[in-house]
Amino acid sequence: MAIHSFSQTNPISHPLVTELNYYPEQGILVAFPTHYDVIYFENNSSQLTINMKTILNNIGYLLDTYKETYLVITLHTSDDLAYDRLYSVADYIAMQFKIEQERIQIMLTSQEETKHYKQYEKNWKNSTELIMPKTIIVTYDPELGMY
Repeated sequence: MAIHSFSQTNPISHPLVTELNYYPEQGILVAFPTHYDVIYFENNSSQLTINMKTILNNIGYLLDTYKETYLVITLHTSDDLAYDRLYSVADYIAMQFKIEQERIQIMLTSQEETKHYKQYEKNWKNSTELIMPKTIIVTYDPELGMY
């Protein structure tokens, strides 16, 4: 999380960040909540369906609209099909919405996390989690006169 400094054009670095009990008069800070979705691939397939693309379009719109946000894509298997699925999702969002690669993070989980996840998800081998972590967004910078 970065809190914008209106006296500088770049965010305040981590050691200087403090929790504020108020919002500065100069700008409006908006907390963008964590967004979470799961999509399910067909057995032995990495092809995106229309339903998947609808979910990915919604996420792509959020990424395109709120430039401070990013996406974590995670799977609970580590075979070649898992990599194909991860890159299928990442490539679709990056190409359709021109999202920078740095804002799309791909992650395979550990065996311990997978064991825990299996308890809650019947179709865990075909599921792909899409997570946009909570972000603080600066909606207006009066010094620069920009949103």
